[in-house]
Amino acid sequence: MKTITTLLAVFTLFLATTSSCLGADAQHGKLLFGSPSLGGGTSGKTCLTCHEHGRDLSPETLNRKSYLVMGNPVASLAGVINFCIEVALRGQAIAENGEEMNDLIAYLPVFIKNNSGSPQ
Repeated sequence: MKTITTLLAVFTLFLATTSSCLGADAQHGKLLFGSPSLGGGTSGKTCLTCHEHGRDLSPETLNRKSYLVMGNPVASLAGVINFCIEVALRGQAIAENGEEMNDLIAYLPVFIKNNSGSPQ
């Protein structure tokens, strides 16, 4: 039992260190996903308004070469996120290589992992 506990502690530390090294924090991404003020949003909506329980998100969402959002072609996942911030949240686009974007993208795999239920 002590070995399992030690392994879990090491694995948890590894994940925390890896996330920090990559500059992405999925927990912060989760908070942003539920924030009506993301990008200075003024509509009162959040990402969860349209994507509760992973609605319209799938594992393919993370790997597509191009996207079509509300009939508009978008070149990248960061572009899709900014489209939603600008249109649905009525906010300002965030930096495509910035901390908030990296954190949101780091959260998406956790969120869509269990597309049939609530995010972990």
